[in-house]
Amino acid sequence: MRIRLIFFLVVYFIARAGISAPLDSLVQVKKDSVKSSIMPYKIIPRQATLKSLMIPGWGQLYNRQYWKLPLVAGAFITLGMIANYNQVRYSKYRDYYYVVSVHPEDPKYVPPATVAVPYEDGVTRDLDVNQLKRINDGFRRNRDYTYIGMVLAWALNVVDANVSAHLKTFDVSDDLSLHVKPIMEIDPLSQGMVSGLSLSFNFKK
Repeated sequence: MRIRLIFFLVVYFIARAGISAPLDSLVQVKKDSVKSSIMPYKIIPRQATLKSLMIPGWGQLYNRQYWKLPLVAGAFITLGMIANYNQVRYSKYRDYYYVVSVHPEDPKYVPPATVAVPYEDGVTRDLDVNQLKRINDGFRRNRDYTYIGMVLAWALNVVDANVSAHLKTFDVSDDLSLHVKPIMEIDPLSQGMVSGLSLSFNFKK
């Protein structure tokens, strides 16, 4: 009876070990397959350039340079506010300038010498055609310069995304290195020692 009990216990533990081993191997294989299926994040410079060209800051977001997003947004918001400031005042003074200027389409219209213009500080001033033209041209010029600044900022945003993407994908492994070694050689002409530096480059195979 005791021998049978020992025999059954031995058979039971052998069976448990045989079942648990395949299960453990299956779990390990599953973990390995999950790890292998997780691909590393790869940055493609062309994608970064196209995204940044479509929406400012998208390329920086694609490059995972999140700290640059406030800079890009701040630049465009600031330029947009400046452009709007000049556009509103350009429209305002353009209307007053139209009042005191000659109308070619209406030869009978006689423009007044001056027109009362309320300034932003609450003071009303009488301005003639020359003063209004100078103010009007100034706000229009500042608005146009701001638009040019927005185009340049957009282009700089694209260049930054492209360069940053290339730098992030640049291979800096040990196969790409520069070694500087001092050398000492005997000059066959003077029979003297000559010192110098040896530069050796290693490129990726």
